[in-house]
Amino acid sequence: MERRHILVVEDERPTLTLIEKILVSAGYRFTGVLDGMSALNAARTDPPDLVLLDLIIPGVDGYGVCALLKRDLDFHAPIVVLSGRTSEKDVKAALDAGADAFLPKPLDRKLLLAKVAELLAARSPAARLQSP
Repeated sequence: MERRHILVVEDERPTLTLIEKILVSAGYRFTGVLDGMSALNAARTDPPDLVLLDLIIPGVDGYGVCALLKRDLDFHAPIVVLSGRTSEKDVKAALDAGADAFLPKPLDRKLLLAKVAELLAARSPAARLQSP
């Protein structure tokens, strides 16, 4: 069985490395990028099964990346926003941009893996067959 591919967009290298360790140890295939344009390119050249997206990144910010990917008819992966900006306004803006979920930073390993598994299960072929 092929490992599910997670694209992580995070400009802080220590955080990116931590997320990589968490995901790889859980059996996921990891691609990490540091900025918005790299995220858009990576999503189009090696489509992920899920995106973990920081909001504050260089170039196109997380809101813009989210909105652009969700408008792309060839892109179908869920997007989970990761941010230390957790006000109601920030969460609403992320969801309005098209995010499927929002997780606060600092990250909780168990919560991160649970949300990834939940969203990937909802996108599995078996789940699509059961949905109306």
